[in-house]
Amino acid sequence: MNRLLAIARKELLQLRRDRMTIAMMLMLPMVQMLLFGWAINNDVRHIPTVVFDQDRSAASRDLARRMVATGYYDAVAEVQGYEEISRALRSGQAKVALVVPPGYGSRATLGRGATVQLVVDGSDPQTVGSATSTAASVLAERSAAMQRTRLQQSGLLAQPGGLEVEATIWYNPEQRTAVHIVPGLIGVILTMTMVMLTAMALARERERGTLEALIVSPARRIEIVVGKIVPYILIGYVQMTLVLVVGSAVFRVPLQGSITLLYACSMVFIAASLAVGLVFSTVAKTQQQAMQMSFFFLLPNMLLSGFMFPFEGMPEPAQWLASALPLTHFLRIVRRITLQGATFPDVAEEVGWLSVILLTVVLLASLRFKKKLVA
Repeated sequence: MNRLLAIARKELLQLRRDRMTIAMMLMLPMVQMLLFGWAINNDVRHIPTVVFDQDRSAASRDLARRMVATGYYDAVAEVQGYEEISRALRSGQAKVALVVPPGYGSRATLGRGATVQLVVDGSDPQTVGSATSTAASVLAERSAAMQRTRLQQSGLLAQPGGLEVEATIWYNPEQRTAVHIVPGLIGVILTMTMVMLTAMALARERERGTLEALIVSPARRIEIVVGKIVPYILIGYVQMTLVLVVGSAVFRVPLQGSITLLYACSMVFIAASLAVGLVFSTVAKTQQQAMQMSFFFLLPNMLLSGFMFPFEGMPEPAQWLASALPLTHFLRIVRRITLQGATFPDVAEEVGWLSVILLTVVLLASLRFKKKLVA
């Protein structure tokens, strides 16, 4: 028993000296509680919506206002055709389109029945249920109100034929989960492996005693940082190719867009993830600490990026935090290209965000490495 207690005491003393591990142990449950309790919300609200109003009547405008008033839709623009709807969905400007047919106002007023179309981006199944069910309830309530008005005015029985919504799902009409998950897995796998690989790079050099060789080498700090990133980009491409091949062959995930564009955009994301790992590597003193920091970074990526939970369901501060994560922007890029056939203008904004994150993190890694040299 004395020997057992002695060993346990030694472990506690070692753990007390490892402040990084203690910090991770205390912060991880706190972050999980905050993310799950505050940021994660499956009730999707404020869905960006475009309106294609072919009726242009007071009734059609009232319908759009009523849908926005529910809090589930945010009218971002009016469009003039289905091609504009397609561009809005491909670029991420909207996830839903309200299409009001000609004659909607007169048919609704006379009680002849009218059908409103709701075009929904099926590449994000999390929004489909909320969008269609809310629209159906709005139309049902409006139809009932109009029938009550006609009854009061005429004293007759309500006539058959009310307002209905017809949901049209684009890009994933079968609502298969694999079509949504597999493209996102590319980003998750790359984040997990790329960050971890480079996070242990400098820590490994430090443990093996080879860091001094880098310090005395004629290479500049930025060259060392970029030089440690470049070899792993090829590994990232291999992993990405494997997921695409397996996803297409096994899960029948489509590839609607340009594979060249996808690989070109992926280079920015892979480099950004590797640079994040290098920042961790300049902070961690051991490979174990570097690995702990990598797993800690993966948690908010999984929860806030839109991979598991709807981005629109999060409060605004959580969305701002998510916008600083490379995975958030890459998920939009890979899903738009693979499922929607997006072109570069459709993903240019997300590529710009990734480029800013990449430059910022590379600069931070260079500055952090300079401090280690001085130390």
